[in-house]
Amino acid sequence: MSTPPDMNDDDTLQDELFARIGAAVRPMEVDESRRRSLRERLRSRIAPPPDGTTTYRVADGGWFSPAPNVEMKMLRLDEATGTSEMLIRLGPGVKVPGHSHRKEEQMVILEGECHLGEHLLRAGDTHVAPPGSWHPPITVLRSVLMLLRSEYPLPAG
Repeated sequence: MSTPPDMNDDDTLQDELFARIGAAVRPMEVDESRRRSLRERLRSRIAPPPDGTTTYRVADGGWFSPAPNVEMKMLRLDEATGTSEMLIRLGPGVKVPGHSHRKEEQMVILEGECHLGEHLLRAGDTHVAPPGSWHPPITVLRSVLMLLRSEYPLPAG
């Protein structure tokens, strides 16, 4: 049995406290997603974005699911101009009906792939639809994550 630490010696008390806390802690497996999320939260608190700028983080939440196998996260909405910027994740089997655009739309494929009619878009591709243009249906065979800059609200099929 160990002798009690000298209560008048702060260093000894602190060392004893840390030793006891260390002995009581049980190791825990943390998956990569959680580890990444924790790192990002720490980074955002340590180094805030430059003055006058805004950073939107994927891990901060805000995702919603308007339909099965569809997830969206609004990044920026400008009601004055009727435009928005959002992340959209579409799972396998999703089909977005054909539609036209009142304003320019930019679709950047970040991960995966999708088809606009017969036209294949892969990770790294950017597709621009000018005002008045028509999109054939968007179909997803595998998952796709895209950054969409478009009119708001989104056009109906």
